[in-house]
Amino acid sequence: MDLEKEAFVDKEELREEVPKKGEPAATLIFCCFSQLLVVWVTLCAVKFSCSYFLSKSITTNHVPYSTIAFMNFTVFDINTHLSAKWNLSIRVPENLPGSYICLQGDFQASLLYKNITIATSPPRSYNNLLFHWPQLLKVSGDVSEEDINGAIGKNIVNDIKERSEVRLGLRLFLPDCRENKAGTMKFACDEVKMKFESSYEQKITSTVVGYPNCLYDDH
Repeated sequence: MDLEKEAFVDKEELREEVPKKGEPAATLIFCCFSQLLVVWVTLCAVKFSCSYFLSKSITTNHVPYSTIAFMNFTVFDINTHLSAKWNLSIRVPENLPGSYICLQGDFQASLLYKNITIATSPPRSYNNLLFHWPQLLKVSGDVSEEDINGAIGKNIVNDIKERSEVRLGLRLFLPDCRENKAGTMKFACDEVKMKFESSYEQKITSTVVGYPNCLYDDH
C-alpha cells in the first residue's frame, strides 16, 4: 500500500511542478544573462586595448611618413641674375590626418642646398583634409637673387651646367594635432634630386627624380 501511495501523484501537485506555459525557466534566464555579460566584458576589453595601443603608438612618435608626389624647380636667367620658382605636392597617407596633423591649418616648406636654407614658402592655408583619408597638399615658393647670391648661387649654376642636376633638401611644416601637443610637426625629406633637360636656356625647368619620403623629425 505504501508503494502504491508513493506512486500516486495528485493532479493538482502535477500542475504545480510543471512550469506555466510561456514562463521562461530561471536557469535559461541566468544562462542568457551570463552570456551577454561575457560578450559585453569582452567587447569592452577589446575597445580598451585598441585605444591603449593606438594612443601609445601616437605618443611614442611612430608617425607615418609622407611622400613627395611632384616637384619642379624652374631657374631663370642662369647667366645673369639667377632666380628660381618651385612647386611642390606631397602625398599625405591615410593615417596622418586627424591622428597627427590637423584637418585644417597652414602648410609650409623650406628648400635647402647643402643643409643651408635658401627659401621658405609663404604659409599655404588648407581646410579640406578628410579624417583617415590619403590626400595631396600643394605649396609653392620663390628663390630670389638675394637668397642665392654669392657662393651658393655659383654652386647651383655649376651643378646645372656640369651635371644637369641639383640636389636639394626639403623640410615640411604641418600643424600638430596630437593629444597634449601643440605647434608644428616637422618632416625632413630624403635628398631631392632635380634633373634638368638642358642647361643653356634662359628658363630651364627640372622635375624630381623618384618619390622621396619625408620622415617626422622630432629634433
